[in-house]
Amino acid sequence: MNFLLYASAAIAALALVIIAIFVIITYKSAKKTMDDVKQTVSRVETKVTNITEKANGLLEKTNHIAEDAEQKLQAFEQLSKSAKDLEQTTRHLDVSFQDIAQKVANPPEKERKIMEQASVVTETIARIYYGFKKEYAKRQSASVKSDKKIPESPKKLEYHE
Repeated sequence: MNFLLYASAAIAALALVIIAIFVIITYKSAKKTMDDVKQTVSRVETKVTNITEKANGLLEKTNHIAEDAEQKLQAFEQLSKSAKDLEQTTRHLDVSFQDIAQKVANPPEKERKIMEQASVVTETIARIYYGFKKEYAKRQSASVKSDKKIPESPKKLEYHE
């Protein structure tokens, strides 16, 4: 019986040694796995940090683009308002020009006579001017002894009241 007791103690000691060996092997394996996990977490953390930085940069750019778009939209709204104002101004000018054209096309009798007289006076002044110009050219031509002649105007001045 003593033998069994020693044998069972030896088996128990051997079992404890085997368990200790497996615990050490498991500990080393777990430590290696933990180191690998630590490295992996470190790499993931670095990548997440980089991604976060890039996302923040993109967010800043997006905000800048949004601000720029808002400014351009406001400028476009002002341009649109100016275009509407221009359209109203153009309509007003069109109405004014039509009114002036109507008044010029159909003046009152008194103004019509004045316009006809002004037309006759203007034509008379133009003929006198071109007559003097023609005489001046003749004198110049005579002094240079040139055979060039200025043609005479076939129209005669007539004044009707």
